[in-house]
Amino acid sequence: MQTIGKILAGICAILFVITGVAALLLFNIERKAFLSESYKRAFESQNIYERMPTVLASAISESLLGNGTESPAPGQLGTSNLISILLSLLPPQEIKTLTDTTLDSVFAYLNGDADSAVISLASLKLYLASPAGVDAIVNILEDQPGCTAEQLLQMTIGALTGGEFIFCNPPPEAMGLIRPLVETQLQLTAGVFPDQITLIPDVQSGTQNDPRRGLNRIRAVMKITPVLPLVFILCITILAVRNLTGWLNWWGYPFLMTGAIGLVISIVGVPIVGFIIQTILENQGAGIISPTLLTTMRETLNAVARQILNPVAIQALILIFLGFGMILGAFFLTRRAQLSKT
Repeated sequence: MQTIGKILAGICAILFVITGVAALLLFNIERKAFLSESYKRAFESQNIYERMPTVLASAISESLLGNGTESPAPGQLGTSNLISILLSLLPPQEIKTLTDTTLDSVFAYLNGDADSAVISLASLKLYLASPAGVDAIVNILEDQPGCTAEQLLQMTIGALTGGEFIFCNPPPEAMGLIRPLVETQLQLTAGVFPDQITLIPDVQSGTQNDPRRGLNRIRAVMKITPVLPLVFILCITILAVRNLTGWLNWWGYPFLMTGAIGLVISIVGVPIVGFIIQTILENQGAGIISPTLLTTMRETLNAVARQILNPVAIQALILIFLGFGMILGAFFLTRRAQLSKT
């Protein structure tokens, strides 16, 4: 009977190591991968903020098209011109702030703290109606083919009536007239430009239509992964531990092995953790997060994985020292018992 108990305890020890390593990874992924701060640090380290005007412009266009509306920019500006406006108007710090607030909004939604996710366009509207906005549109005009007489007439009529603004390059002598027209058009545009763009629409939380349901189930499983190794270590205690020395050995070796494997993974496991996060994002986030923003977030997976693996390394080291200390304690207790017999 005692032999069977030790065999079962050995099996539980192996299962403790397996589930313990899994818990180290999955629990920390759940803690870090769904925090906007993790992606902000990753964006900073990989200089992604420099490319965010392109990303945000595409996300805005996708949202407008997804809602069945068109961009209210002059002359129905396409994504490329909207990108140019963002690049020309918003200083780097404004782009960073806009990006950070967008990430905060997305993850507030994913974490159940908000019913929708939005991009605030207040700063863009402010700059759009400023002299810098006029300069940006003029720069865009100068990059277009030269205007014909008919296009100049249409441009003037469009600017005065609030209609379509023709994008072409007017002759230098006409620029003095065109610039006030551009300013008027931009003021009209800023007036109709929305204060925010909805990235993820409001749905009833917890209903069948809530796209977060599948993601929440996965995260719930990840949160309870530490329970399994606790169950197995309890089984080991019941099945095999009969004295202090036995307790130190039966707990020490599983702790040491779990910590050692966890430490190795924390050093070389960036691709593993990145793959796990990517799988979750692709399977559960594809229908929630804007495709352009999702693609950008994928680029930061390695940097986010490193942030996740830092606490894994610390926790693994704690387990190593704890396990080694218990094994060492068991050795000295056994040694003392042997000496006392002699």
